[in-house]
Amino acid sequence: MLVPINESTLMVDLMRQLELPALVVARSTLGTINHTLLTLEALRARGVSIAGVVMNGPPNDDNREAIEVYGAVQVIGQVPAFDRIDAETVGRIAQAIDPGGRLLDLGFR
Repeated sequence: MLVPINESTLMVDLMRQLELPALVVARSTLGTINHTLLTLEALRARGVSIAGVVMNGPPNDDNREAIEVYGAVQVIGQVPAFDRIDAETVGRIAQAIDPGGRLLDLGFR
């Protein structure tokens, strides 16, 4: 999110310009609560709306609950780590975590 795109623009600047809600992908393991809450805070401070969080890795209900409670955000899905990511895999993941197409309604295509 705070990754420079060029000498004067960060990724979050592009996110704001696109005016789409952010979908935060967070690992499920140690350190995720701090990293995810900091990311959510930084997005909100810059006026970026948040569609939700997807946790990646082994399921961890305690971390999920902490992110939802302290981050005031919905964890909309948990996905395992994948050896290979391609269009087919992403499509299966999207269908599994968002079967009703809510993210499509928010502009994710």
